[in-house]
Amino acid sequence: MTESGRRPAGARQRMEGAPGSVEADNELRVNYDVMIPMRDGVRLRSDVYVPSGPGPFPVLLCRYPYSVADGMMDVRNREVAGQGYVVVFQHCRGRYGSEGVFYPFHPDVEDGYDTVEWAASQPWSNGKVGMFGASYGGLAAWLAAIARPPHLVAIAPVSASWSFIGCNIWYWTRGVLGVGFALMWTGQMTTWEAERRGVPQTLPVFAEIERSMQEMSLNPAAFEKAVLEQGALLEQLLARRPLRDIEELRELAPWWQDWCDHYDPNDPYWRQVDADAHIESLTLPIQHMTGWYDFFTNGVLDGYETMKQYGTSEAIRKTQRLVVGPWSHVPGVVPRADVPSGPGHPDMYALHSDSPVMEFFRHHLRGENPEFDEQPPVRIFVMGDNYWREEWEWPLARTQWTSYYLHSDGRANTIDGDGTVSRRPPATEPADEYVYDPHHPVPGPIGIGLTAGDDIDPRNTGRRRDVLVYTTRPLVDDIEVTGPVTLELWAASSVADTDFTAKLLDAFPDGQVVTICQGIVRSRFVAAHPMRPGAIYRFDIDMWATSNVFKAGHQIRLYVSSSEFPTYELNPNTGGRITHDTGQVVSATQQVFHDATHPSRLILPVIPRA
Repeated sequence: MTESGRRPAGARQRMEGAPGSVEADNELRVNYDVMIPMRDGVRLRSDVYVPSGPGPFPVLLCRYPYSVADGMMDVRNREVAGQGYVVVFQHCRGRYGSEGVFYPFHPDVEDGYDTVEWAASQPWSNGKVGMFGASYGGLAAWLAAIARPPHLVAIAPVSASWSFIGCNIWYWTRGVLGVGFALMWTGQMTTWEAERRGVPQTLPVFAEIERSMQEMSLNPAAFEKAVLEQGALLEQLLARRPLRDIEELRELAPWWQDWCDHYDPNDPYWRQVDADAHIESLTLPIQHMTGWYDFFTNGVLDGYETMKQYGTSEAIRKTQRLVVGPWSHVPGVVPRADVPSGPGHPDMYALHSDSPVMEFFRHHLRGENPEFDEQPPVRIFVMGDNYWREEWEWPLARTQWTSYYLHSDGRANTIDGDGTVSRRPPATEPADEYVYDPHHPVPGPIGIGLTAGDDIDPRNTGRRRDVLVYTTRPLVDDIEVTGPVTLELWAASSVADTDFTAKLLDAFPDGQVVTICQGIVRSRFVAAHPMRPGAIYRFDIDMWATSNVFKAGHQIRLYVSSSEFPTYELNPNTGGRITHDTGQVVSATQQVFHDATHPSRLILPVIPRA
């Protein structure tokens, strides 16, 4: 989810806000810079791609807050229009020639509705409108859908959660902000806003990385340098206290304070834009699509599973589709060296004629392939075995929910400790103990699968004393784990409020360690009252989901700690938050129990091998 502020050399120059210029060839007509009116009089800049032929045509709408300066979107829109659709590509309000003031998400409900209905009323339209888009474009599709525009027939959100809190990068779990990504994205969005207002960019490194991202194919060294500089700037910003009051964001990104303030999933601020709060409005087919290492994996899976089970009718439930590949959030990026890329591993942003998204729209907007809804609705990539497989449901009906219990003699700290995990229930065993110091958190990326580096390599973080490590013996047979992963953790703390993190890993015989999935829990949101120091509680940590075959000779490994920063917002252990507090923190002594009374266990969705 990045924005670009400059057109590359040779790109078409367009007059922003001017009447649309028209380009035509033998296959389509493109009307650039059409200003589409919204209900409040604001006009949004859009490009309209009309196929050749008499028409009318079904319409595919995509809405983004990012520049298309590199021409990628123009090429993609032409490809889609060439398949017999009018494509409307729109800049969100306040962005790149669209009037109004940009604010993430909330205005996209009404603006999406108004644009759908405008498109349906045009002479080139047959009245059937679908919405597509990845990342913010997918979120915009969800937001328009909850407004229920009469002519919206189907949506295909890619890499986009249907909820903003509890199951994605903004709020990983109840109350825990994905602070690294949220701050980076907010900083990058100030680039165009500063230009629009004619004021200096107060965070120039964010502007620099946008420029370098467009030039990286020509100058990889410049791109790498900008990424490092951005990382250094993020480190400086993340050290501010309180985080909600970063001066450079106050005027250019007022939503930052709102995100910090609204962390309760029941807060109306989020519920009004969460599709899961408007399931009665989602009376349309949906193509759900994500990657196992996406920011939004859990939100996409939750959206599919909920719509499949609680959709407003059997007909709607039957039209839900799910595709999950081996990707991160970055298009086409496979973040694991053991998972091949290339043919057979489609880019999740691809919209060629036989892609899952276009197959979906051919059926629902063009009426083709009447047997489409009778085919298996789930398509997943099984990592480790590295192949695509079709399924009839999610989670899989043949799942064997299997407990792997934590064991040690009280010295599970680091990969050199004595922590193990096995299917043997515990008896009498001492607890493991570590100290969580918020001044020295376990380092992590801004999102799983997005970045890498020595400091966050799991082989290195696993050598920290504040990380408990539990590992199986080398596996005799392959074990497939496909579905949601949970850790039931029995633990105690010396403080009344703290966090516990969990990470599932695949340890290779050659020493390589690959992160599979992970999760976090904040005690104040799962206990009825503040914890009593020293008292033992059970925490159920949602580690999201995966599809991975742990091969024979590999080991299943689990990390337990209390931080991964800036993946997750730090808990200061005071009952406060780093977004609002001035910097006071205390260390916490954490204990993890695994005995007959407190059987901490990893619950894996094991799929029987054929």
